[in-house]
Amino acid sequence: MFRIPALITVLLLSGPLLADSAIEVQQAWIRESPPTSRVLAGYMTIINTGAIPAEITAVSSPDFSRAELHRTRIEDGVASMVPIDSITVPAGGRVELEPGGMHLMLFDPGRVLQSGDRVRLEVTQSDGASVTVEAPVIRDSGGSDSHHHHAH
Repeated sequence: MFRIPALITVLLLSGPLLADSAIEVQQAWIRESPPTSRVLAGYMTIINTGAIPAEITAVSSPDFSRAELHRTRIEDGVASMVPIDSITVPAGGRVELEPGGMHLMLFDPGRVLQSGDRVRLEVTQSDGASVTVEAPVIRDSGGSDSHHHHAH
């Protein structure tokens, strides 16, 4: 008789420890910028394998002083970056952070980042759960949606 209540207590207390994030991050990358650049852009695909929507509220990296979630807005033919508080990933769905759309703004790199370098990013949800991913720095061709042509 003692074992069943003790087992139930252990299971109830360990529930939050057993909970795993339903968020997966794939295809993360950071656009290489000139060595003097103080702002870089990051991209990724966020997948929610869970049964309820997930809200991404923060991203951080030890390689930058701060990171923000942003959305590209075009007004009168000029693209600007607008900070957003969160990104909702629908249950069973995905959200693309990509050039010309939602993306990461990574401020004040602590080191010069060149193509081939890797950066650790931590993606945090509103419930405090987080996912860590390694993102390669990639040289981009700088096409019409190239980030360094936008206003901030």
